[in-house]
Amino acid sequence: MAKMMKALMYDKPGRENSSIREIPYPECGDDEVIIKVMTASICKGVEHDHDNGTGTDLAKYPVVPGHEFSGYVYEIGKNVTDVKPGDRVTADNTEYCGECYYCKKEESNYCPTFGSLGHNINGGFAEFVRLKKEKVFHIPDSVSFNAAALCEPIACCLHAVDRSNVKYGDTVVVFGAGSMGLILAELFQASNAKKVYIIAGTESKMKKAAAKGVSTIVMNRNDYSVHEKKLLEENPLGVDIIVDATGSPKVCENSMKLLKKGGMLLQYAVVHSKEKMQLDPQLMFNNELTFTTSFCQSHNFGRAIEMLESGIVDGDDLVTGEYPLDEFYDALDENVTDRNSVKVVIHPSYEK
Repeated sequence: MAKMMKALMYDKPGRENSSIREIPYPECGDDEVIIKVMTASICKGVEHDHDNGTGTDLAKYPVVPGHEFSGYVYEIGKNVTDVKPGDRVTADNTEYCGECYYCKKEESNYCPTFGSLGHNINGGFAEFVRLKKEKVFHIPDSVSFNAAALCEPIACCLHAVDRSNVKYGDTVVVFGAGSMGLILAELFQASNAKKVYIIAGTESKMKKAAAKGVSTIVMNRNDYSVHEKKLLEENPLGVDIIVDATGSPKVCENSMKLLKKGGMLLQYAVVHSKEKMQLDPQLMFNNELTFTTSFCQSHNFGRAIEMLESGIVDGDDLVTGEYPLDEFYDALDENVTDRNSVKVVIHPSYEK
C-alpha cells in the first residue's frame, strides 16, 4: 500500500474546491530532499487568492499551497551530501530551468518556466514536502521554525531593498504595516537610510516597527492629506524612496507627489484587485521620478537567514497566530479579517 500523508489540496481555485485530505507521500529522487514540515506560514494575499476563487498568476491546479516553510530533513536522495535526516532546515520555493537566456544571465526571476512551490508545484501545507537538494538551507539553533518559515518573504523584501538602490542618507517611507511592510521597514532601518518611516492605520502593527526605531505616522484612510501633511512637515523637500506594501493603486497614485526630485516609488505589493492606477507623467518628467516594481526573489535565502540570526528581522515577533493543519481555514480567515493579525502559521507536523 502506498505511503500517504495529510495535506491541504486545492483542485482548482475556491475553498469549495479544496480540502485537507490524505495524498501520496512524495517520492524522493536521487538529488532531492524530503522535509518534515514543522511550520508553514500563510502568505495572506496568495492563500486568499487560492481560497476566494481568483487563483494566483503562477498557479497550476491541483496543487498543495504553501511557499513559506521550515522543518526537519526527513529523507535524502543518494546524491545528497550537504544535509542529513534530522537537520533543521528551510527551503527556497523557487525552481528555474537553468538554461534559458535569463537563467544564463543570473536573472532567474525572469525565467519563462519559473516554478514555485505552493503555486505550480506542491508546497508546504502538508506533512512532508519535496525539494531539489540545492534549495535546502540549514538554519541555526537560535532561529525557531516559526521564524525560519519567514525566510521567503524576507528574501523577497531583500530583493526589493536591492532594487531601491538605497543610498547613504536617504529617507525612506514604507506604506503598509502588514508582514511585508514590517519586514521592509526593519531591513531599511538597518540599511544606509538616514530615516525610515512606516505609514499605516493599525496601531498594534506600527508598535512593532517603532520598537525597531522606525518612525511611525498614522494613515488616515479617509483623508490622505492628513498623513501627507505630517510627512511633509518633517520633510519639506519630500523623501527619497517610497515603498508601497499595501497593493492599493490609490496609495501609489497619491505617493508620487511626496517624493523629492529624483525620487523613486517602488511598488512591492501585488494589486490583487486587478485595478489599474494612474500616475502623473508630467510630474514624473519634471521631477525625474522613477516608478519601479519588485517581483519575488532569487538566491536570497542565505541572506534571509542571516537577517534572522542577527536580529535585524525579528521573525518570532511577526507571528501572531499558530494553528494545526486541520484548522487551516480558521487560520486563513483570522489572517484575512483581523487587522491586528500579521503572520499566522500552520503546524502540519504538530508537536505539543
